Amino acid sequence: MVTRRQFLYILGGTVAVAVLGGGVYFLTRTPSQQPQKPKTLSGKLTILGRSGYHETIVRNLMDTFSKKYPDVSLDYVPKGYTDEYQTIVLSMRNKSTDYDVLYIDEPWIHMMINNGWLLPIDQPDLSNYPDSLKSWPTVNGKTYAQAITGNANFLFYRKDILDSIGEQPPQTWDDVLRIAKKVKSKYTDVGVKLYGFGAYSVKGTSIAQDTFPAILYPFGGRYFADDGVTPALKSQAAIDALEFFKELKNYSHPRMTEFQSLAEYSEAILRGEVAVGVAWNGWLADIDNPQKSQVVGKIEVQPYPRQKTFFGAQSGVWYMAASAFTTNPDAAIEFVKVTTSFEAQKRAALEAGLPPTRLNVFTDADYKSKNRLADKFREIILNAKPVRTNPLWGDMAENVGTYLYMGLLGQISAEEAINKAHEEMVKVTSAIKS
Repeated sequence: MVTRRQFLYILGGTVAVAVLGGGVYFLTRTPSQQPQKPKTLSGKLTILGRSGYHETIVRNLMDTFSKKYPDVSLDYVPKGYTDEYQTIVLSMRNKSTDYDVLYIDEPWIHMMINNGWLLPIDQPDLSNYPDSLKSWPTVNGKTYAQAITGNANFLFYRKDILDSIGEQPPQTWDDVLRIAKKVKSKYTDVGVKLYGFGAYSVKGTSIAQDTFPAILYPFGGRYFADDGVTPALKSQAAIDALEFFKELKNYSHPRMTEFQSLAEYSEAILRGEVAVGVAWNGWLADIDNPQKSQVVGKIEVQPYPRQKTFFGAQSGVWYMAASAFTTNPDAAIEFVKVTTSFEAQKRAALEAGLPPTRLNVFTDADYKSKNRLADKFREIILNAKPVRTNPLWGDMAENVGTYLYMGLLGQISAEEAINKAHEEMVKVTSAIKS
């Protein structure tokens, strides 16, 4: 694993951060320009991306591309989240030609653009994207990646259970706590394997990006200031959010802080063990699959509940981009365009469980006939906002999450947990700024 010191060395002399007029700018070399697209494409493309359900999605997209360009051979290299991030940093810093196309997470994009690691896309089709997904990968009028996997982090609930305890969908986090208490009293305490709340809140990166933002932001806290880089976690709102989470934990799934994998949490949801919870789209992909789910037709989704404010949902969109060091730039750029098109997204949504990013997929008749929650997910993606905006989030998230986890378990106070997590964010950010 790459240490923080190694990571900062890797980036040393490559990226400098300046905060101007409320925006974040990176002072680096200008990214390479791409040549004109030829009439025919051939050769090979190697795509670096994620494992798990992401791989299922990308392989479906690869097949769509292959049907259009059969003379281009494709190879996919799946990685876990941290492994992919580190592989990108090391290979791009060394100008490696190993990878032609990159399937990348939202918080990595600005670092990659401004280090010259991505090719600009000529005449990108940005139609039917939410405005935030058009602007995020665009710098100085050039677009360097196109959104594909419309992940968002949101609240879900079992409508049948809420009906059974006389509750409506939660509008506030106080509502969630009240519901969780009722579920414990009516179900958990009498031996039913059903719990009031659930989340993937294991130690490290997971609690930091998969759970805590859902409570932190509605409570009025935040990870970063308006410039997207300066740490802003240290606040009474953040302490209050963590204290609330500690209380909610008493009524939560007993494995919430101990799940061995995302699959284990997803399976608990499919078994009907969670009344209300926080999840990303992919974790609920099979809720209406009768061969895998015991909660078919019972789960609903919505943006985060409000508390002091309404935040919406956390975006976690994945993008396709072409490496600046590819030896087949024409095919790489075309791969980005084809695989993020409406046609490719619709097919992957129907066949591989893709959470789409183009709004016209959500309203497509075929998609709506297969996904009863299409309108709800469209509302969520329209309300989703980036949380992990610092380009070095990947280098701080593990330690930030470790302190949050210790605070949640009561190993240290909520105040100490927030302060130490904030200090970790400052340490990483200050090292780069200096």
